Amino acid sequence: MAKLVLYDFPVSTHARKVRMVMAEKGIAYDRINVDLRAGEQKRPEYLKLNPHGHVPTLMVDGTPLYESTAIIEYLDETQPNPPMLPKEPLARARARMIEEVVDSAFIGALRMVRLNTQVRAPEKRNAEELAEGRAAIAWHNAWFDRELAGKEFFCSSQMTVADIAAFCDLAFQKIIGVEIDPGHRHLVEWLARMESRPSSKA
Repeated sequence: MAKLVLYDFPVSTHARKVRMVMAEKGIAYDRINVDLRAGEQKRPEYLKLNPHGHVPTLMVDGTPLYESTAIIEYLDETQPNPPMLPKEPLARARARMIEEVVDSAFIGALRMVRLNTQVRAPEKRNAEELAEGRAAIAWHNAWFDRELAGKEFFCSSQMTVADIAAFCDLAFQKIIGVEIDPGHRHLVEWLARMESRPSSKA
């Protein structure tokens, strides 16, 4: 078994995604906190491991892996139970599709709202960007709700990386103070199922 060391920051959605997968699989690892607020991700010693200067980075017997999707694929191939992707090709592609949307467009909208509500000084906040971000979040929430209609998880009865990615970003949505419309019944019920999993605390 390879020695695994995860360079991590608690509120990073991508790092949390990896932690949750490792919890689902029961994978043991050491954890090193990289304080993004203090700029530790830009220190030379960390940039030697991850030249892009972000988290997560997973060290596998001293070899660095970064980008959460690549890390999770490695974990799925080396410790396949429970699998994070369906076996059936179309369902597998859909899981990857949803994960990609979550990791790009959806997190982009969340970050735009956070920037204009929590990060920038009030006089530097952009009302147009804030409105655009909120609209994009609402659109994605409605899309998630439609995708979950009649299903336990995004890819039917099997929880996949799509569910984990969406769950981590929706947790971040809560942190930035954007509520989910209670009318999105399928999304609200799915969120309760995800929150009940022990791995959600990872």
